[in-house]
Amino acid sequence: MTASNTTDSTAFDITDWLGEWESFEHYIDSDDAAIQQTWEAAEQAVLANPKMAPMAARGIRTFWSMACSTTSPENIIHIGYWRVNEPAAESGSTDDAALAIEWFAEDNTSLDTYEYTIDHVIEHGLEGSPTFVFHTTDPAAEDSPFRWLLAINPLPSRKAFAEGGLLSHLHFQYANDLHTLVATDEVTGTETLRNPRWYATMCANEGTVEDRCAIIRALHHLQ
Repeated sequence: MTASNTTDSTAFDITDWLGEWESFEHYIDSDDAAIQQTWEAAEQAVLANPKMAPMAARGIRTFWSMACSTTSPENIIHIGYWRVNEPAAESGSTDDAALAIEWFAEDNTSLDTYEYTIDHVIEHGLEGSPTFVFHTTDPAAEDSPFRWLLAINPLPSRKAFAEGGLLSHLHFQYANDLHTLVATDEVTGTETLRNPRWYATMCANEGTVEDRCAIIRALHHLQ
């Protein structure tokens, strides 16, 4: 699910992550008339393309709802929002933290807030792209489903929207244990995703309904 790919996928720039994010599930489930019309146009375009038509066999929104679900076997609560901040230098909870994420349910209930370090980068992860492996060592996260986080860089960069581009979005996966998400070849050490079809997605929570429609159109190559 890449609407635009203009970001250096290996460099971490916290300015692209900071701020408010909302789940792409909001786009899928929206009852806004303009968004629904855009989904209808997207479905017709997909059905007209023999190579893509199977995606819409049960409805294009059903397809994306399955692929972009924010729930997991460890967490049955849909994740509605993220708030990403710079790590608190004085907290000391996670040395050399790259960022802090507050996880919210759909009703805006705060689920957890953790500071994450970048443990390493998987060369070919989500969408076959370099994928950050974030980890929190916060003792409170010992049993949390958010202890490990895989995510690609926001696409496009956050500043692109201010310059007339699309809203940023990113894909992620999460689990309490990295082994749940990633398999490692014992001989080569190559890491692969256990579920490469899971594309939980966050979109920058800004802009208008039309900006959200633009994401849906770009995703399905509509003019």
